[in-house]
This record gives sequence, C-alpha cells and structure tokens, in this order.
Amino acid sequence: MVIYIKYGELVLKGKNRWNFVNCLFDNIKRSLKQFKNIEYTKQYDLVTMSNYKKKDEDKIIQVLKQVSGISFIIIGNRTTTRLNDIVSDVSKKLSNKSLTFKVETKRIDKNYPLNSLQISMKLGELILKKFNKFKVDVHKPELLINIEIKHDYAIFYFDKIKGMGGFPIGINGKVLMLISGGIDSPVAAKLLIKKGFIVDFLTFITPPHTNPKALAKVKKLIKVITINNILYKSKLYICNFTNLQHELSHMSLKAYQITIMRRYFFRIARDIAIKNEYQAIATGESLGQVASQTIESMQVIANSIDDFLVLRPLLTYDKQEIVDLAKKYETYEISIEPYIDCCALFVPKNPTTRPTIKVAEKIESELELAKNVYKTIIDKIIEE
Repeated sequence: MVIYIKYGELVLKGKNRWNFVNCLFDNIKRSLKQFKNIEYTKQYDLVTMSNYKKKDEDKIIQVLKQVSGISFIIIGNRTTTRLNDIVSDVSKKLSNKSLTFKVETKRIDKNYPLNSLQISMKLGELILKKFNKFKVDVHKPELLINIEIKHDYAIFYFDKIKGMGGFPIGINGKVLMLISGGIDSPVAAKLLIKKGFIVDFLTFITPPHTNPKALAKVKKLIKVITINNILYKSKLYICNFTNLQHELSHMSLKAYQITIMRRYFFRIARDIAIKNEYQAIATGESLGQVASQTIESMQVIANSIDDFLVLRPLLTYDKQEIVDLAKKYETYEISIEPYIDCCALFVPKNPTTRPTIKVAEKIESELELAKNVYKTIIDKIIEE
C-alpha cells in the first residue's frame, strides 16, 4: 500500500510552484515525525509515502487531513502499466457481489498507446469478464475505480479523502490573531492557517472580572487550531486589560464603550505586530453580526491604527456558516463552554452601531489617564 498526497491550489502557482511544493513537503514530514521509517518521494504533482506500518494508517490520515495545502489523500496500489496486470491487481481487491461500477483513467504518460477513454473502456470490458455480477454505470456507480497511468507504473484506488486544501503553512508570512473564547475568532484563525499563514495569538484578560478558566479555554482552542503545535510553535500574547478597562468605564458617552475598547485592542495588537514583525493583524469579525461589526464601526475602530493591515476572513460569512466551520474544525464544543471574555462582559446596554471618528477621538481626548495606563500595560504583556 502507498499513500498519495495530491496538492491543492499549488497547481496554480506557475514558476513559484516548487517553492510551495517544497514548503508543503517539509510540513508533511514534520507533521508525521512521530511515525518512524516512512519513505517520502516528492514529485511535481504529488507526494508519495511508503514503508509505513499498516496499523498507523488511520492515524496518519487523520494528521494529514489537518495539513493545509493538501487537496486529496489517496490510499493507492502500484502496479504495472500493462492492462492485464492492472485488472489482475484490481480484481484482488474486489468481491463478486452485485454492484455497478465505472473506470476513470488519468493518463499522465501521453506516449501510452491508448488514450484515457480507451483505457477505461478496455479495463471495463476486462473487469466485466471477471465479475459476472458487475454492471457498468457511468453516471452514479456504486464503485469508482480510479486508474492513473504514469511513465513507468500505474496506480489504482477506490476512494479519495478530502484534505484541507489551501496553501502550506509558512508560505504567506505571519499574522497576529486577536482571539477570544468565542466561536468566530478560532474559525478565522484556522482559515488563515489554511491560506498558508503562521498565526500567533493575542488575547485580553480582565481579572478579577473574568474567570481564569476563560484564558484556559483560549489555550485549549489554540491547541486545536494548531494541531497541538505540530507544524510550528505558536505564540500567545496575554494582555491584562483591567486597569485600562477601568479608565474606559468613566467615559461620558457609554454607547461608545465597546468602540473605544476595540480601538485600544487594535492599537495594542498593532504595537505587538510591529515589534515582532507580523505583516498584519486579524480578527473574527463578521459584517453586521454585532454592534461593533457594522461597516461604520469597523471603519472607526480600524482608524485607530491608520493604514496597518487588518485581515477579516469571516467578513461575509453568516453565523450558521461559521458554526458549521467551528464544528468541522472541532473548536465549537470548546467555544460554547460558559466562560465569557472581557468583550462580552463590558458591552454597554445600547452600543452605538454608527459611531464616527470625530466623536471617538473626542472621547479619547478626554481620557487622559487612559493614555498613561495604555503605556504601562504594553510593557507588561506576557508571551507564552
């Protein structure tokens, strides 16, 4: 048995393709380092894995499904390019129970004397002779027999396991993700990882107002998102926001409290990002989902960091789509644990949905002490 790993969007990268392939190849080997003696072969269109223990196959597949850049994982079988050998080896994997089937061929070797359709038709004829209970169904077959004709060998397989797709981690740089214990930000982080970013995290705590278990919850989410740091050691920056939150609670216009708080969140994230050479900060914001996520709110909040890049992977997703992704990425059950973060705790009763930059800046000008507190909390950020 051999495992074939098919690339995802890497096929579109033209002259840069080998950079992406090499990055993915290194990530695959790193993710499977616990499995000894696996032999890897890197090719233009796939990675081949052999010499693994059969008992480890399911575990290997589960790890590979979480490695971004992989389109499909195939448990395949090698044989020769002779049609009789292909049929003979395929037949060993089948039983003569009644079912419909289809042969689908991909001819990599364009010098092969038959084209893909001719190969499929010929193999179909030979299989029908061997299995008298089989019938051909080219539209909705119960069994799809996939054949790939290479230059010096052929492979066949019956199923393709869908991978994460996207780009290999590390190919697109570093991003600092503002993460809470909610549903949205972990999903946004996973989507950025899928696009090839190394994602590190910033979270805000407000002791004694927030339960210490809220921070533990964030750490659990990060472990799931990064597959227990299997491909890279993610960083978590922890900012104690209590003193600054206390100053913000004195503002004259309470409807702007969440707006001003998030403006400070963004400033802190921007300062950490510049210091540690992140190309962007990222959030789990989805347009219109809450008061701070209207287009006006996003504009006023982002204005606090001028033109520093903010990525919002979930901008156009609705809540059910985000929940579905959270379940897919196995973060949902952790996210709904009942330990709220400081964002949820300090939301005013009637937050503004249409703030303006002019009013936000006026409020901040009145909070002179907040500026001094801001400087002190920046110096006390913990990195784990």
